[in-house]
Parts: sequence; structure tokens; C-alpha cells
Amino acid sequence: MLYVDVTYLQGVMPLQKIIECCDDYNSGTMDAAALANLEACNASAVTDVHLFCRGLYTVPFNPVPDEIVELTAQLMRYYLLVRRMGDEVSDSLQQSYKRLQEKLRAITVNTFRIDTGSDVVAEAQGPRVNYTRHRFGQGFMGGLVDDDYPRPGINLDEL
Repeated sequence: MLYVDVTYLQGVMPLQKIIECCDDYNSGTMDAAALANLEACNASAVTDVHLFCRGLYTVPFNPVPDEIVELTAQLMRYYLLVRRMGDEVSDSLQQSYKRLQEKLRAITVNTFRIDTGSDVVAEAQGPRVNYTRHRFGQGFMGGLVDDDYPRPGINLDEL
């Protein structure tokens, strides 16, 4: 399922750069092979988004929320540039990808909430609460509690 079309992607990166990243045969146009490469990048981005949203929201999204469209477009930009650059990816591009991954992780812990309208699954989930359970208090050094062993002078047979 495609969440981002070429028109929306042009808001994230120039059309000439999109063509340059997709065009393997140097035709300078968005021919069938270039469109197939663009759709493959879109599918990879959508798969990433679905991975983090599954179980919290109904995927695939219908209609697609604006937050998801923007995340998908940014992921597509990253995948297109990596596709063209190969191993020579810049540090700034890697940092932007890490920020996108943090945003996707924020979806799973409900710190980044998506407005899905009338999504039944999202409404049923409600806010997530993360409980941290400590088994022993701070400073616990181990050993037995006084009530766990007999006290001197008490005969257990009398009890």
C-alpha cells in the first residue's frame, strides 16, 4: 500500500533528486524502472511504520493520518538517498534516520500519539502505563528476615 505519492514526496526533496535516486539507467525521467524503485522505497518505509504501529493501530491505515504520511515520506527520502549513495552516507543523514527511528519507537510507548479518527483498535488500547516493579528495596543486602527462623529459647515442638 502506497502512503506517499511523487507529488507529496516533492515537498520533502526536489523532483530532480528523486529522479536521480531512482533512475538506474540514466534516462533522466521517471520511467517504469524508476517508478518501480520508488515504489520499493515506499514499501520499505510503509513496512517500517507498520512494524511499530501493529497492535496499537489498525494497519494498513485507512484513511492515512498526516503524521504517518510525513513519517513515510521522511523514511522514503532516507531510503532513496541511501540507495543512491551506498556506503557513503553522510553523518547528517544517519542522524536524521536515528531521529525517525526514535519517533517510531515513541509510537510504541505512546509518547507520540497518532490521530487516527475513529480507529477502534487505537481507542481500545487507551493510554499505556509502564510499571516498574522493584523486588527488593534499595539497600537490601540479602539474608533472612527475623520471622523466617526460630528465635533462641523458643521450642518449635510447643507451637
